[in-house]
Amino acid sequence: MKCERCGNEAKAHTMSMFNTQTICLECKAIEKTHPKYEDACKAELEAVRKGDYNFPGIGWDENKND
Repeated sequence: MKCERCGNEAKAHTMSMFNTQTICLECKAIEKTHPKYEDACKAELEAVRKGDYNFPGIGWDENKND
């Protein structure tokens, strides 16, 4: 499987908290350092609690601009 963010081959992957990309664990580690990571997690949890299992996320800004 190729990471949808960096394009590298990945043996393990996970879903981004910011969007619907399937990402490698290296990209996930980078994602966790984003200043809006906690906001993305809260927004996803709130959507799921409301029954939205197709929440598109708050969007990924790789430049980490607020």
